[in-house]
Amino acid sequence: MTMIDNPSWTLTDRLKRARLVAGLEQGQIAQMLGVARTTVSSWELGKSEPSATNFVRWAEVTGQSLEWLAEGVHAKAPAEAGADVRHEGFEPPTF
Repeated sequence: MTMIDNPSWTLTDRLKRARLVAGLEQGQIAQMLGVARTTVSSWELGKSEPSATNFVRWAEVTGQSLEWLAEGVHAKAPAEAGADVRHEGFEPPTF
């Protein structure tokens, strides 16, 4: 499941929401990341932040994109980002 775009949510909000949507308890995600449950609690309360490695793993474990977890927005799909761009050699045939 993908989360909705909401840049007003803080990093701590997104960490917790991603975990809950994935159906994981703090102890479960802690075990998956190889950290203590109290460490997960500290991240979700904003007392500390996960390392880059743990941040990437959190995204993987919860099934969320790094873009959403970091910023609260989803990256545009390639088709959306360059929909009006035509690359040479890829012009539609004309008859």
